[in-house]
Amino acid sequence: MKITGVETQVWRSSYRGEVWPAWSPGTSSQHRQTTVFLIHTDEGLTGLGAGVGDPGFVSRQIAPRLVGQDPFLFERHTDMIRNNGGPWLAHPPVWGIEMALWDLFGKASGQPLWKIWGGYTNRVKAYASMIELRSPEQRAEDALHYLSLGYRAIKLRIHSWTMKEDVAQVEAVRKAVGDRMEIMVDANQAQTPGTPRNQDGPLWTFERALATCRELEQLDVRWLEEPLGRYDFDGLAELTRATNQVIAGGENNVGLHEFRTLIDRGCYDIIQADAVCSEGMFQLRKVAAYAEMHNKLFVPHHGGSAIGIAAHLALSGGCPNSPYVELLQELPIVAAADFQGLIAPPYFEPDGEGMVHLSERPGLGVELGDLRERVV
Repeated sequence: MKITGVETQVWRSSYRGEVWPAWSPGTSSQHRQTTVFLIHTDEGLTGLGAGVGDPGFVSRQIAPRLVGQDPFLFERHTDMIRNNGGPWLAHPPVWGIEMALWDLFGKASGQPLWKIWGGYTNRVKAYASMIELRSPEQRAEDALHYLSLGYRAIKLRIHSWTMKEDVAQVEAVRKAVGDRMEIMVDANQAQTPGTPRNQDGPLWTFERALATCRELEQLDVRWLEEPLGRYDFDGLAELTRATNQVIAGGENNVGLHEFRTLIDRGCYDIIQADAVCSEGMFQLRKVAAYAEMHNKLFVPHHGGSAIGIAAHLALSGGCPNSPYVELLQELPIVAAADFQGLIAPPYFEPDGEGMVHLSERPGLGVELGDLRERVV
C-alpha cells in the first residue's frame, strides 16, 4: 500500500448560542473549528484524522514527504511530522495526520484500534466536562440534569476570584448529587507558560492551591486539574506530596521529554496528554505505559473534536490505566452532539451506567457527518 494523496480540510461546527469558556476569561465562541486530514491510498482506503494545521503548510511541508510512502512506517512518519513543526518553525506539529495513518491501519487490518493496541476494555467511564463558570445553584441543577442523562461523573470549572466561591460551587454540587456522581474540578492554571495570567482570570499561588486541596479533600473530589503553571515542576511536585487530593494535568505539555519530567518528578497523579497537541497517538501510548510503571493513571484530554475523542478512546481501550473519557459540553448552549458534530452519528454518550461503549468498526470507527460547514 502506498499513500497517493494528503487532503486537508477546515470545518466549522456551530453551537446553539454563545459560550464563555472559563479557561479564556473575557472571550466567547459560537462555533468550533477543526482541521480534518484525509490520507488516500492506491488501494482505495482513506484514513481520517483531525486536529490543527494550515492546509497550505501541509501541502508544502508534509504532503510531499508522505506521498508515495508506505503509510505504516509510523516512527519514521512521527519523526518527520515532529521535525516539520514546533514553535521554532512557527507551526504546531500536525499530529492529526498521524491519527489518520492509524485510522488507515485499522481499516486495512479490519480491526478497531482499541483492539490492535491491547484490547483491554470496550467500556470507558464518561465525565461531562463543563465549559463555563456558573453559580453554585445553577451548577447543582446542571449536575442533576447530567445525572438524568446517564453521566456518573462531572467536571466543574473552579475559576472564581476567591477560594470561597470555588468551594461553594463544589459543595452545592456534592449536596445535590450525593455519592451518585464523581466530581472533578479544573482550575485551568496551566494555559499560559511561565507566570502571566490568562487574560482576566485569577492566578493561583501555591498557597491558594494547597488551601483549595485541603477543602476539596473533604468533598471527595476525584481530582483537581492544573492547579499551577505547566512548567512549575517544583511547585506541582511539592503540592502533590503535601496533599491527599489527587492532582491531574498535562494537556498543555508537549513532547515525550516533558511527560517524562512530569512523571519522574511526581508532578501529577494523573497524566492528561492530548493526541492533537501533546504528541502523536502512538507516542502517547509510550506516555501511558510510563505512567503505568509509576502507578499513575493516564486520562487523555478531550481531543478538540469527536475524531479526537475517538482517538483517545482507542488509547484508553488498549490501556489498563486509562478509565475515563472527557466529553466537553455546556447545556443548553453546547450539547455533546454539538461538540461532536464533525462526525456522523452515533455520538459518544454514556449508557445508563455512565459508560461509553467503544466501536467494533475498524480504525477509529468514525466517519465525517453533515452537521458542519466547510471553511477551507
